[in-house]
Amino acid sequence: MVLHFPNPCQAHSKDIFKIQAHQAFQAYCTPSKWVIAMGSMKQSVFKNNANAAPALKILPKAFRHLMLRSVASLTPKIQTAGFEALIAKLNRELAAKNLIHLNIKTYFGDEWFCPDQTTAIAIPFWLADDRLRSIERSLIGFVEGETDDEFMRLLRHEAGHCVEHAYHLSRRKDWRDLFGNPNIHYDPEFVTTIPGAPDFVTNLSGGYAQTHPEEDFAETFAVVINPKSNWRKRYQSKAVALKKLVFVEALIAECAEKKPRALSTKKIGNARLMRRSLESYYLTRLRSQSSSTLPN
Repeated sequence: MVLHFPNPCQAHSKDIFKIQAHQAFQAYCTPSKWVIAMGSMKQSVFKNNANAAPALKILPKAFRHLMLRSVASLTPKIQTAGFEALIAKLNRELAAKNLIHLNIKTYFGDEWFCPDQTTAIAIPFWLADDRLRSIERSLIGFVEGETDDEFMRLLRHEAGHCVEHAYHLSRRKDWRDLFGNPNIHYDPEFVTTIPGAPDFVTNLSGGYAQTHPEEDFAETFAVVINPKSNWRKRYQSKAVALKKLVFVEALIAECAEKKPRALSTKKIGNARLMRRSLESYYLTRLRSQSSSTLPN
């Protein structure tokens, strides 16, 4: 992952954790032993000739043996993982907007996402139990969606993608006039985001709505269906963001009167079918992150 910080004050604590994880994992992930160092949030890459200890040593000893097990063997059925109340809460919020015909299915995947043109939501398998959360926190530095509040924010966001898919919303001219062309290149790591930008809502951290038109819609949708967002008052002085919110509220009402397209709920990236070891999963994930550099 390429970390893009337009200026030092925009660096999120999670990004700092990522950099620390990169450094700890470097000897294990890359034969060349490159180390990325932070200096005033600017790129500083140098060769590390020292033999660093294997990254697994940063894990609690009690969890190291799990790294040799397959992801599938560590992933329970979603129905037994204790998220029923939160998923039911999302369904109630959708029902409150009369979006009762969506066939949204949740399952454990390798990250948070909604597969393209589906009404399925993947929840990362490392939320499945405390041991996996501890491993994720040790190697990545944080656990995305660990609290109920953040879990719901992510779930509402992915539900927004499901609704967009089910009703082909991004094909509409009025949608594109407001959110932009959904066919533009999507690479959120290279998008400069401005915290609190008045043209965008805030649901997830890091100005995520600014990364792509479809993410802007999903973030706006998440705010609209959140019964505690108080968005009319919160965004009353932000004309563009408020216009998007009002538009999405009207769009939801319109969708509620129509039967959605029949879409697949195929479980892309199903963690319960991942035969690779947990070690292999993190090697690939951290190698991808550590092979990137910080832009000047």
